[in-house]
Amino acid sequence: MAAAIAVQSIPDPLPPRRKSITEFFTKRNTKVQLDDVREYDRLQRQHYLLKSARKANAWAPVDFSQPLTILDVGTGNGIWALEMAQREVHCNVIGLDVRVPLDHAIRPKNLRYVQADLHQQWPLESDSVDFIFQRNVSPEIQRNQWVSLYQEMMRVLKPGGLIEILEPDPTPHNPGPVQQAFEAFLHTKWDKANLSFDFAASIEDWLHETGFQLIETKTLDIPIGEWPEEPELKQFGFINMETQKLFFRNRKYEFSSQWGFSSEEYDRAVQDILEEFEEYHGFSRYHAWIAKKP
Repeated sequence: MAAAIAVQSIPDPLPPRRKSITEFFTKRNTKVQLDDVREYDRLQRQHYLLKSARKANAWAPVDFSQPLTILDVGTGNGIWALEMAQREVHCNVIGLDVRVPLDHAIRPKNLRYVQADLHQQWPLESDSVDFIFQRNVSPEIQRNQWVSLYQEMMRVLKPGGLIEILEPDPTPHNPGPVQQAFEAFLHTKWDKANLSFDFAASIEDWLHETGFQLIETKTLDIPIGEWPEEPELKQFGFINMETQKLFFRNRKYEFSSQWGFSSEEYDRAVQDILEEFEEYHGFSRYHAWIAKKP
């Protein structure tokens, strides 16, 4: 049964943050593309937002005091894997993705990155991983690839090992009229790419089909904007609004070209969407699934 997670208390203070995860991974690297820099920074903000709202980097009941092997599937900018390696210094952490962070010269000794296609067999031994974490990969998984992805997780996971999947719905909830038009556009875009817009309704079934057991599901709603009255939620809403702004900024060329909008028309449409988040009390919904290999 899904459990809606309500944020009620101020999280413990986070350690001082570096200015940008990009600076960590691209120090002295002059070949970094600007689009990558911007998207890495958006993902960093999203990471800290989720960490604060969830009060942890993982919900799965993993005993991190043990010397575990941890796999971050779809590591992206690597921030989750980096923090886990820094925090759990006795664990081995692997970040796996089709592209890995660009500069690893100063990475922790217990962190390594593996470049691999998520939809092919991974260069990891069977029964070699204790805990697998997946986040934000739904836009990269076609309808017929979900089960094979979880079959590969099952292969590399040790018996008794755990997985945790954390994925947001493709678009925010409580949309206004402009946001509804954008949602219809994005739905069509996903359909053309053979992506499942309603994947969240099927993941539990796919996990059962793969053979995972003790499946637990949770949901986490994070407001967009400062419309909540509760101070902590208002703070989270402010941060989430900033990540939404970056989402539209980073995709301006792509979306405006597909919509046939001028730069000014695109900016006005985005501004309307941002205002609707406040007016209609928009929020992002994240789904989590925790499961065990028998």
